[in-house]
Amino acid sequence: MSTSKFSVSSLLLAVALCPGIVTAQGSAQPAYPSRTVTMVVPFTSGGPNDSEFRLFQPRLQESTKQSFVFDFKPGATSTIGTGYVAKAAPDGYTLLLTNGSMTIHPNFHPDLPYDVAKHFDPVIQLTERYTVLMVSTTALPNVHSLADLVTYGKANPGTLNCGDAGAGGITHIACVSLSTAIGIPFTAVHYKGVSQGLIDVIAGRTQLTAGTIFVGLPAIKAGQLRPIVAMNTVRSKIFPELKTAMELGYDVEYPTWLGVYAPAGTPPAIVRRLNTEMAAAARMPEAMGKLEAQGTFVVASAPEVFRQKTLNELTRWKKIIQEKNIKAEE
Repeated sequence: MSTSKFSVSSLLLAVALCPGIVTAQGSAQPAYPSRTVTMVVPFTSGGPNDSEFRLFQPRLQESTKQSFVFDFKPGATSTIGTGYVAKAAPDGYTLLLTNGSMTIHPNFHPDLPYDVAKHFDPVIQLTERYTVLMVSTTALPNVHSLADLVTYGKANPGTLNCGDAGAGGITHIACVSLSTAIGIPFTAVHYKGVSQGLIDVIAGRTQLTAGTIFVGLPAIKAGQLRPIVAMNTVRSKIFPELKTAMELGYDVEYPTWLGVYAPAGTPPAIVRRLNTEMAAAARMPEAMGKLEAQGTFVVASAPEVFRQKTLNELTRWKKIIQEKNIKAEE
């Protein structure tokens, strides 16, 4: 009896002195996160992706007591940075901060070194951005609506050019799809990014462009661009009078979004912790207010909801791209 008491007390003393000891319930693990988390951005810095996430950083870092830092890895239409995260350790310390291109590019690049559905665990869709078709007020001063554009296009066949942020990107697909829907051909003009395309449409060298309100808002406020139709399912709070393509009878929907993915195999508890903390940061009134002023709204979806969205979009984009014979390089 005394030996039994001695053994139990000795064991309890050992556990108290050595908190890392393995017990029947498992080994003691440091709480997550216990060090800096790296957010890999597969685009250049200064775009809407990191700009939006910076609104959430203070709250996120305060609640987790750790830093969330950016690592920009642009190139090859975002597939370099995306591929890097696909191969990273699934420990929650290397995450992918990306947008809707995540579900588009696999349809153009079947030889990618990763499979979106297999190599990533969706963490959270943070935001959704309003996408609009904008016309140059210099080139098309009398076009104030989609109906006006159709009238102009019929009277001036073959003259409309739609600038986009790159062949095979969402703005390219948006222009092609809307052109097909209204029966007015647009000639695609591809740029390496948003900035040069905006410069040309503002100057009137191209007549149209599709993009987010966030990107076009300064030029819209300056009277250089005019939004004529929205390509989301609901109207924007910034331009509540702007009808959606669906309201006008055209099955065209091109919302873009900001989301976070972890490498496949990341422990569910870590994915859930990240989701909870990021959702709370995104829902802070100050952050939501700033985003709404830019034409963006917070979604903060659960991991399983974001997973289903990812799978649905992979299928949807594949169908659209094949039906409209859209090429990544033209």
